[in-house]
Amino acid sequence: MDSESARRSAAVVGMATLPIGAAILLKPEWVGRTLKLGDHPVALRVIGAADLALVPGLLNGRRRLPWMAARAGLNVAIAAYCAHLARSEGTIGPKVAASALVFATAADARTILALRRGEDRPGATS
Repeated sequence: MDSESARRSAAVVGMATLPIGAAILLKPEWVGRTLKLGDHPVALRVIGAADLALVPGLLNGRRRLPWMAARAGLNVAIAAYCAHLARSEGTIGPKVAASALVFATAADARTILALRRGEDRPGATS
């Protein structure tokens, strides 16, 4: 993946994060029911707000690497929370969410590495 592709990938992550974060923040009860995560509206709102805080940097940041790294770190934290829910509540939804976040983080890592190789600046080539 070249530098411009990595920057576009970060923007795609931002475009996906925007509606997901908004839904989690604004409709946590619905998200909890739909994804079978249980009744945790405060925790879900915090997750949604954290997602939305990353969107501007992912979409328009001059450097995208710190935003992608933060996105990956947040994914790991959310996956750990979901793993905790899976253990404490014994439901499948958090297990599925944790697994999806692990895969998303692996994809993010590919973008992070490409951004590092390309020095993460607009117009850089690798």
